[in-house]
Amino acid sequence: MGRVEELSSSLSRYAHLLGFPVNVEWVRLVEELQERIMEDVRGEAGGYESLRSFVVALESRGYIAKAMEEVSKALNDEVENAEKALKAAITGDIEVRGARVALIVLQAVARAYAEEALKRGVTVETSALCPLCGALSETMFKEKGGYKMVCHFCSYTWLVSEGKPMCPYCGNQDELSIAVVSDKQMRVALMKCWNCNSTWRTIIDETIETPLILKPLIAMAAEKLRPALGEIERLVETRRKRS
Repeated sequence: MGRVEELSSSLSRYAHLLGFPVNVEWVRLVEELQERIMEDVRGEAGGYESLRSFVVALESRGYIAKAMEEVSKALNDEVENAEKALKAAITGDIEVRGARVALIVLQAVARAYAEEALKRGVTVETSALCPLCGALSETMFKEKGGYKMVCHFCSYTWLVSEGKPMCPYCGNQDELSIAVVSDKQMRVALMKCWNCNSTWRTIIDETIETPLILKPLIAMAAEKLRPALGEIERLVETRRKRS
């Protein structure tokens, strides 16, 4: 099964967990476009010390602009000024015309770089910040008893803890101060650290196997548990006031 087919199949298999509609055809189209870019740059991605230097090198020889033009045509999304759109995408301002196109291209490049980095092994990082691109992740997944974070942007993954979940925001691993609210099937969970008040989504069912790029989307199913977590928060606050 090819990568695009694998992604489409995984999304179709687990989309029911989300509780909101997902345009599978749109996801498939973007994945096809990104796969072409990734295929172009995979061979050289491992030759750079940082993602930034890799992007700068591709930009300097005109590859980023060329890829943006191809994506723009495929999506019928006009790019008025490639340089302006690229800067907007880097800063997260997707309201600028063409920024969405630039973001798709940048993500494909980042994913190719992350794939090469993962070939060297998974790093151990007690942080929710991606070690490669610096993006903040809110997605954890359980794999072989370990708890890993996955980057929402480049899909790089890193190990946070073994055996039991650790708060990726403050490093707290006290089971009594980490709330785990899961669905009835124990597939996804919303976790909260009482130490720093951070929350994050977790895929706790290890049988849910998807490409890394899909894990943050599937983990969104845990948002349905937000009201239940709210009830726990109110109960804890009430007990705190009484004590």
